[in-house]
Amino acid sequence: MKDWEDLAYATAERFGGTIPHPDTANTIAAVYARAPHAVERAIDRVADDYDNGTVRSPWGVLKSRVQQIQVDAKAATRSTGREKAIERAEQRMRNELLHYDRWPEVQDELFGDRGTLREHDTPALHQRMHTLWTQLRPAGELVEAEAEERARRYVQQRAALAAARKPEPTKPPSVEVRDAIEVTT
Repeated sequence: MKDWEDLAYATAERFGGTIPHPDTANTIAAVYARAPHAVERAIDRVADDYDNGTVRSPWGVLKSRVQQIQVDAKAATRSTGREKAIERAEQRMRNELLHYDRWPEVQDELFGDRGTLREHDTPALHQRMHTLWTQLRPAGELVEAEAEERARRYVQQRAALAAARKPEPTKPPSVEVRDAIEVTT
């Protein structure tokens, strides 16, 4: 990464030797400190436009593009936390919460005191999560029914195995075996 002053001098050369106004330079430098690659890409685009003759005031155009980078970065940061929380909640719904029998339990898990979406609670988000749970719940019920069926079959199989293992009633020992037992005792 280049130092801002070096980049500013190199950019001034690319912009026909023009030097930016101090306010413009400070604005660009502030954004460059946070997003250097985005600013360098913006400089390249403005320099290409300047070389093609579509831009007359390259520093002003660069300042407006850099300010847009700053606005976009702030908007992305704000929405990212909310969107990530919603994505995690939707994934949790697909993995875990579809097994909950009642919506109020799911609602408490998502929006309750310790809920993952409590900070982003809106009626629209409630509706979105309820709709997703309603769509996924039949799959949860199917999984539960299959588990109950497996448990029922398991109990039947264990009973059948236990019945098969019961030893046949023993016959009384033969006379020779009885005599041998009496001799040894």
